[in-house]
Amino acid sequence: MKKAIPMLIALAGPVWAGEVHSSKAPIPPPQDSCLCDWFVGASAGYLLDFEEPMYTLQFGRDLPVNLGGWCMATYLELGYTDKSANRLVDFQRQVFVNFDEELQVIPLTLNVKFERPITDNLNVFIGAGLGVAFTEFESRSTIAQVKESDTSFAAQAFIGLAYNVNKDFQIYGGARWIYVDFEAPSTPLLFGSSDLDFDSQALLELGARFKF
Repeated sequence: MKKAIPMLIALAGPVWAGEVHSSKAPIPPPQDSCLCDWFVGASAGYLLDFEEPMYTLQFGRDLPVNLGGWCMATYLELGYTDKSANRLVDFQRQVFVNFDEELQVIPLTLNVKFERPITDNLNVFIGAGLGVAFTEFESRSTIAQVKESDTSFAAQAFIGLAYNVNKDFQIYGGARWIYVDFEAPSTPLLFGSSDLDFDSQALLELGARFKF
């Protein structure tokens, strides 16, 4: 009996030790799917009515806000597009004058974007923005020149799909409706309105964003 007790203690020792070492680590709490990250982005697109390319730069932040599965982000965006045209004016005396015209549009908007996953890496997004557009119109000929700069109201709405290449890099494509409160000048010097109008435009684009 005296020999049996030490033997039982010796056999029980590894069992107790195994229970200590096999204890599981505590499960971390689930993370919110909407992260808080800064990002920069850029896009290139084509304005269907204006028939010119448009380029944008973006700087903003993903917010830890989840609205029914939609993650929210806000960002500033600076765009650029321009167009040149040539207009031939007949003075009804068989005298023709060429007018070279150019319009530059630089919209600056504050945007809100909502995005939610469709699959593991594919997301859908929608959003809108408000801001201003800096416009510069110029018309030149051998007999006259007009140059006009203005700051106009600008607005946009957009929708598209985004693909997460990895946790820091995303590519996307979509469509926008862009409005700029711009009207080409109409003066006697230009003999009627310019052919360069912007106002309401549709844009198809591709872009990328990098989170940091």
